[in-house]
Amino acid sequence: MYVDLEIIELLDELESMINNASSIPFSQKSGIDKNEVLGVIGEIKSLVPEEVKQATWINKERHKIINDAKIEAQELVEQAKKEAQRIQDEYNEKVEELKKNSDEILNAYLESSEPIQKAELQAKEMIARAERIAGEIRLGSIEYADNVLLSLEHNIKDLLEEISRDRLELNPEQ
Repeated sequence: MYVDLEIIELLDELESMINNASSIPFSQKSGIDKNEVLGVIGEIKSLVPEEVKQATWINKERHKIINDAKIEAQELVEQAKKEAQRIQDEYNEKVEELKKNSDEILNAYLESSEPIQKAELQAKEMIARAERIAGEIRLGSIEYADNVLLSLEHNIKDLLEEISRDRLELNPEQ
């Protein structure tokens, strides 16, 4: 209570200094003793309770942690997107390679007078295998992206819980 009154008195003194400052001739500006004003501000700062200073520091740290988490989340999402694209590209290459191989085998069988049905069967088997591999690759990329996002979700939840605990410590009446 005493600190609050003293702070108010110092603020009144500062206001009085500004109001009573003499004006500079031929100007709208007023002259204020810089050292005197800075001295009053220094006294006000020294009267601010340590809890308020700690709360200010905690608030700055909370903003920093949240911003760092957002940046990390964006980086993880970008990384997951790049990995998914790499897997998709690899899948497309494998499918094209398998289609090319099945066409070559089919043409070789046709040219060598082998039964067309045998060639078609092998081509279908290769295509089925390519589609199965492609499906596995697709599922793997989805699972990878999901794992990255799940990890990110847990990290953000932990940060939010820590922030809630810090806020409760600052204001236990809530």
